[in-house]
Amino acid sequence: MAATDKALMQELLCIADTDWVLGHWYIKVMLNGRSLPDCTAFAGMGQDSLGHTRAIFRLLEDRLDLPEHQLEFGRQPDALHDLEALSRPPQNWGDFLMTAFLTECAVWRLFSTFLGGSDQALSGMVKHFGKELYFHRLGLEGWMLAASDEERADMKASLAERGAEIARWFGEDDGEDTLLAAGIRASSVADARAGFLDDAVSVITQATDLSEDAVLEHLPTSLPEGWDAVKRKSPGATVPATLWEFMIPTDPDTVALRRPLAVSVDDNLDLVDRAEYSHADYA
Repeated sequence: MAATDKALMQELLCIADTDWVLGHWYIKVMLNGRSLPDCTAFAGMGQDSLGHTRAIFRLLEDRLDLPEHQLEFGRQPDALHDLEALSRPPQNWGDFLMTAFLTECAVWRLFSTFLGGSDQALSGMVKHFGKELYFHRLGLEGWMLAASDEERADMKASLAERGAEIARWFGEDDGEDTLLAAGIRASSVADARAGFLDDAVSVITQATDLSEDAVLEHLPTSLPEGWDAVKRKSPGATVPATLWEFMIPTDPDTVALRRPLAVSVDDNLDLVDRAEYSHADYA
């Protein structure tokens, strides 16, 4: 595999796997919405996120000649490139809002580095997805601004606990970027991080009583020891077992339903004796 192909796969998996886990967060939290419109919004946001994931998986499989559906069904949790902060379930409404908002901002900013790049198919995908991701952030921003005093306190606690894990997703600018050098990226990861901070700080200061400096203190650039630059997370951070079972079930009946259609159809029993029927019988 060429160096640019390998770098592209690693980077897009960080985006796709994060959207994959976040989409299931939305589905899990759906019934905790404060109103029917909340639940409807989460359903749509989850559908968008999972659709983005599968589209990126298909792009990579087609582009790199990988086995069909390998990226969704052929990996274990420790092989995912998902955002570290999503490895622990939300503890309350405020924690969910803060984590989901910061994650949406991070995903968009990293993905947007491919907008206007030399890969026209990928650039077009970013432009299309960006319209949906904008409404995700807009909805989360609205919920944050409407939070109660107790929920604001929970959002601040969430920022203190998960903010660094999300901010360091962009890594450190070491001057080496194969995709930027090849023109596949139109802007740098450093630019993406700067945009992320602009997006996050402006909303969080409005939704809480924190100053800009106080918010930035929870969004540092320093990386922990043993940082995995390929997966953009700390070693050992992985999807919780209960959430993974929700994403890729092991129950036999559910497995049959969740398999790719071509595989599922082949596995199902044929209840019609084909020898007894012909096309003419249905004419």
